[in-house]
Formats: sequence, structure tokens, C-alpha cells
Amino acid sequence: MAQPAPRDGRVRLTPESIIDAVIRLSREEPGERLTFRRLGQELGVDASAMYRHFRNRDAIVRAALDRLFQGAVADAQAAAGREDWRSRLEAYFEALMAAFIRHPALGRESFALDTYGPGELQSIEFVLECLTEAGLPHARVVHYYAALESHALALGAGIAREIQQLPGSAGHDPWLSPGVFTQLAGHPLLEAHHPDLARLDSLGTFRAGLAAILDSASREGSTIRS
Repeated sequence: MAQPAPRDGRVRLTPESIIDAVIRLSREEPGERLTFRRLGQELGVDASAMYRHFRNRDAIVRAALDRLFQGAVADAQAAAGREDWRSRLEAYFEALMAAFIRHPALGRESFALDTYGPGELQSIEFVLECLTEAGLPHARVVHYYAALESHALALGAGIAREIQQLPGSAGHDPWLSPGVFTQLAGHPLLEAHHPDLARLDSLGTFRAGLAAILDSASREGSTIRS
């Protein structure tokens, strides 16, 4: 929660209050890029005051992103903590995508920035634990971790950027432009599949990729156990 201002009217600036403000602004002003100046306005302080707690903007964004990773793990554990490895992974990645959709100014940074924080470490451990439970060999655990994380973060960043450009789209913007379907001649498979392709949106694409990776991990794990 945000830190209340002291009774003498001065703002008590802490790393936590700054992160609270970043997360709040990324939700309430989804189309805006986070800046020290805007943070200063939100907190009622000079923008330069942020440098006493964070060396630059990236450090603040990393800390806020770390909070989102931590929250996604907590949400997954609450929703599917007693379920099997696949259900827990599905719950985690759905929670992470939902966090990026709610906070697009942060989600758009997720592919390019490591947080170096406890939330990201906890999320990596969570994914590795689930993949280990799937029965995969040691080296293949990392293989599937890489596939899942790169897919989720790349699509998450892309959907967040999409939401900033199209507020309210919430991941449901068509994956393919309608103009594609006006030029079907000579492309028989595109013509055959175009009704399903026309219904495909960004979230549907994310979920299709997630299911394909988890299907593969499940088959491989079952083969090793048998």
C-alpha cells in the first residue's frame, strides 16, 4: 500500500512508496510512458528526489516488474497450489499475462529487462519446480523453461504495447489484419482456415503457444516415466 504523508505536510519518500506509485500510474495511465517527472508529480516531490532511492528509471521499472512477478506466483499458488504441474504453470502464466494487461507501461518492458529481484527469482524457481515435477530430464527442464519464458515475455510485451496503442483492447485485437483476407486467391490453405484465423486475437495466440509447449513437455515427461 502507498505510504501516507507525514502530518507536517512533507512527503516521506521510500523505495516502497515509489514502487507503489509506479504500479498505480501504470494501471491508471496505461497509455503513458513512465518518467521521473510524472512520478514526481504523483508523489508531490521533485523528480530528482527519486535518485536518492533508485539510480535511474530502469531500476525503478525493474523493481516494479519484480513486484508483478511476485504477485503472479502468489496468484498461481492461490488458484492452483494443490493441482498438478501443468495446472500450476497455466495459472502462473495466465496471472502474469493479466498483470501485464493491467499494467501495460510495465508489461511492455518485461522482455528487455531482468529485475534481479526476489520476485523474478521466485518465479523462475516456480517454473523450474513445475517442469521438474513433469518428469523431464535435468537438461530438458531448462529447455522448456526457456521456451515458456521467451514465449510469455515476448507476447506479454507485445500485448502491453498493443494496449497502449489501443486502450481497451485488453489483448483482444485481431492477430491478423482484416486486409489479409481480401487477397485469398492463390492461397488455398489461407482460404480454408480464414474463418478461424479471423477470430484469432493476441491472447488466443499466447494461449495456443503456451498449450503447444506444455503439450510437448507433457509428452516428453510421460515418455521418460514409462
